[in-house]
Amino acid sequence: MIVTSRSPGWSASPIATLTPLTCVEIKFWAPHHRLVAFHTAARHAVDRRRDPDHYARRLAQGEWLRLVDTYGYGADILDALNYGLGPISDSLTGDPLRQERRRRRTLAAGLLVPVERGAVAIRGADPILLLNDLYRDVDRFWLPLVDIQALRTADRRFRQGVPYSVLGHALHPWYGTYAPKRTEHLELFGTWLSAYGGLKDTAIDVGTGCGVLAFMLARAGFADVRAVDVNPNAVESVRRDLARQAERPAIRVRTSNLLEVVRQPADLIVFNPPWIAGIVDDPLDTALFYDDDLFERFFDESSGLLNPQGKVVLVFSNVLTLLRPDLPHPIEAELERGRFVLDTHLTRRVRATRGRKTREKVEIWVLSSVEADADH
Repeated sequence: MIVTSRSPGWSASPIATLTPLTCVEIKFWAPHHRLVAFHTAARHAVDRRRDPDHYARRLAQGEWLRLVDTYGYGADILDALNYGLGPISDSLTGDPLRQERRRRRTLAAGLLVPVERGAVAIRGADPILLLNDLYRDVDRFWLPLVDIQALRTADRRFRQGVPYSVLGHALHPWYGTYAPKRTEHLELFGTWLSAYGGLKDTAIDVGTGCGVLAFMLARAGFADVRAVDVNPNAVESVRRDLARQAERPAIRVRTSNLLEVVRQPADLIVFNPPWIAGIVDDPLDTALFYDDDLFERFFDESSGLLNPQGKVVLVFSNVLTLLRPDLPHPIEAELERGRFVLDTHLTRRVRATRGRKTREKVEIWVLSSVEADADH
C-alpha cells in the first residue's frame, strides 16, 4: 500500500473472478483472457448517482463493476483510482516496477463496459474498428475499460500511421505490435546499411515488429527479404502495410519463434533484440525484455543459416550495461564462445528528451562466422 498526504491510503485486494468467454477462437493476441460473457457480468452498475471516488474505492477492493454511464465518466473513475492509489515509489525499478504497474492495471480492469456488434455500447465512446477485427465471432460481451482505452489508442495509431524518416513514409502498426518511437538505432542501422557492400540476394529480419528494418532492407535493394516474428499480430501488421504499398516490396513475412521456420541461408541476418533482461508476460514484452536463453538460441540458429561471407547484424544498446552491470553482455558472451568474430561495432548517443541527458548509446554489432572469416 502506498500512502501520500493527498491519498486516501487505499488497500488493494485480489480482483474477484467472473466467468470468461471460452468459446472465442484466438487468432491474434488480444485481451481475450478478460473477455466476459454478457450474462455473467458484474452485478453492480455504475452511474452518476455516486461520485467517481466511491466507485474507485470499490475497484481498489477488488470488485467488478458495470459501467452504464458515459465513456468520460468511466475515465473519471479510473483517474480517481490512480489518484487514490497514490504515486508509484521512485525506488521501484525493473521487475518490481512492472509488477506494481501490473497490480494497478488488474484493479482497474474491474470496470467493465459492454460491447455489442463491434461497438462500445455506452454514450461518448468513439468507434473502434479493431473490435470487429479481433472479436468478429462474438456479438455481445464485456471488456475492461482499460482494454477499451488501449484498443482506442491502437486503432488511432493504426489509422493515422507512424512516420519513419528512414523509410520516407509511414507504417501503420496494428494492435499488439511493437513500433519504435525513438529512431537513433534505425538511423545508425541505416548508416551502416548504406555502406554495406556485400551480396544482396537474401536477408532475414528476425523479430520484425512493425517491419521497419525489413522495409529498410528492401529499400536498400535486397532481392528477397524474409521477416519473421513470434507475435502473430506483428505478422498481420506487416502484411497490412505491404498491402498498402503501390509497388509491393520484396518482403515475405511469417510467424516464427526466432529462426525456427527458416530453411534457406541468407546473406544478412538482422536482429533488433530486446535490450533488457526481464520477465515476458505477453507478446509485446518479447520486443522489450529477453529471457535467459534468447541470445543463445538466436546464435545457435543463425550460425547454420549464413551464406559464405554472410553477416549477422544486431541492433542493440548499452542500456543493459547501464541498468544491469552485473549481467554478462549477451553479444560479447557469444564472441567468447568462438563461433563468430566481430567485424564492426558502431555506436551513437541517444538524443536527450525533455531536457534530460542520458548516457545511453545505440549500437550496431556486425558479426561473421569464424569459418567464413578463416576462408576469407
